[in-house]
Amino acid sequence: MIRGLVDFALNNRFMILAAAILLFIWGAISFHNLPVEAYPDVANNYVQIITQWPGRAAEEVEQQVTIPIEIVMNGLPHLEHLRSTSLFGLSSLMLIFDDQSENDWNRQKVLERLAQLSLPNNLQPQIGSDFSPVGQIYWYTLSSTNPKYDLMELKSIEDWTLEKQFKSVPNVVAVVSFGGVTREYQVIVDPNKLV
Repeated sequence: MIRGLVDFALNNRFMILAAAILLFIWGAISFHNLPVEAYPDVANNYVQIITQWPGRAAEEVEQQVTIPIEIVMNGLPHLEHLRSTSLFGLSSLMLIFDDQSENDWNRQKVLERLAQLSLPNNLQPQIGSDFSPVGQIYWYTLSSTNPKYDLMELKSIEDWTLEKQFKSVPNVVAVVSFGGVTREYQVIVDPNKLV
């Protein structure tokens, strides 16, 4: 059987060479289109709608903000789940879409529906930033062996230098720092001098 295959390949060199070139081109195109990520994004496609109405009870926010937004958003294409939370002065809706939808398209449809909505006191719902929970895995630590840079100095570098530079990078939604000692400035007022 192998001998027959080798004889066929030797007798039909042009056809075998053409098939090899076609397979090579197909493989190169497939490799180019293959989505390779260090951490594949397995999160759902979702859009968050946040509306602030300061000083209002949760029941009032629910009745006058959350429910009207839910009614307008029902029936969106590819919408799988709609979850809402109403708190004191805050309404938050999470719209979860299926995997066949594009997140930019989902956000556009939500904005179109929000334009049809009229809320009391000219409230303006905002859609949350476009980010994925997978993005929260990028962590870093500042450390120094130089005694000039103690924890307070490293925290100041983080807050005033690095955080601003990270936020200027495209597709970075937020930088949240924790740890370290935060520098405080205290003003001691002398009441006698104030008089």
